[in-house]
Amino acid sequence: MDGMRLMKLLNRFVFVLVMLFVVNSSGVHAIALGTAPGVRDMGDVVRGQDLPVEFYLTSNTNKPLIVTTAYIPVHMDMYKTEKRTYYTFIPSESSQEDISSWISFPENPLLVSPGKQKVIRMPDGTSIKYNQKVTVILKIPKDAEPGYHAGAINLNPVIQSEDGSGTSVSTIGITRFVFVFKIPGPAVREGNIIDFVAERNSDKKVQVDVLFKNTGTTTITASPDKIKIFDNYGVVKDNIAAGQIKRIAPGRTEIISGYWYDDTGIDAGNYRAEATINYITGMATKESIIHVPAEITIPDVEIPKTKNETPWWFILIIMALIGLYVYWKMD
Repeated sequence: MDGMRLMKLLNRFVFVLVMLFVVNSSGVHAIALGTAPGVRDMGDVVRGQDLPVEFYLTSNTNKPLIVTTAYIPVHMDMYKTEKRTYYTFIPSESSQEDISSWISFPENPLLVSPGKQKVIRMPDGTSIKYNQKVTVILKIPKDAEPGYHAGAINLNPVIQSEDGSGTSVSTIGITRFVFVFKIPGPAVREGNIIDFVAERNSDKKVQVDVLFKNTGTTTITASPDKIKIFDNYGVVKDNIAAGQIKRIAPGRTEIISGYWYDDTGIDAGNYRAEATINYITGMATKESIIHVPAEITIPDVEIPKTKNETPWWFILIIMALIGLYVYWKMD
């Protein structure tokens, strides 16, 4: 066998090995894992009560799945839209207090078997086929805030292989289960800006601290919607539209910071400022004079850059492409 033919066979052998490695090394499978119902309305609940929250898992895979469940907060969009059709959730009467400690799982993880499919009739009269029932225990504390509450359950599936080991799953169409409930009492979402001050971080950066008080009866999240800085002529010097998001309990006052940048430098002196704080279901606005000091009062902390590592899957794709290129060139 001549050298050229040997080299061609060797390259083909390497190409096959690379492709097998790419296909098999990740051990990732795509499945669909859903929940029924997608949202469960628990209605009015009583403080000090333990409630079972039940939902059902449906899967399209023909292999057993081990599904780990965990509590996660609902998306912020939940508090932006009122719902009264399939379930009732009124954001203006809601609480954003942390309920993670209220949740427990009697069984976790769970086995989702394709051979154990059952049928259940839902409260709306529809029938669904499911593979596993999930029960979550919701323990309402005696000091729970009034109003509507919402939470979600995340699903982390792993395919059970024949030797008992787990294989990771890349899911498509995975559904997070959401549950809502209401605790009796007047639920008020309100807040006021008490004051705001300026702290210099550098020659070109000023930190504007807004003191915001939750004057309502439920926990809220608040962030700067905008902080306008004016010069002596009433011209807007900057319009700060981003900043920290703070979770604030009733009666508490927190500092919510925004940052004023100017590449040409920020002069010391007095500036008229107008701050607006957004707590999703409402706004609070206040105008005042802030004093920007000449000296640095809070040094700017430089965040160390993380090492930019190349993902392993990207390296595998490059290897596969190189192998394919060599295969075509030597053919």
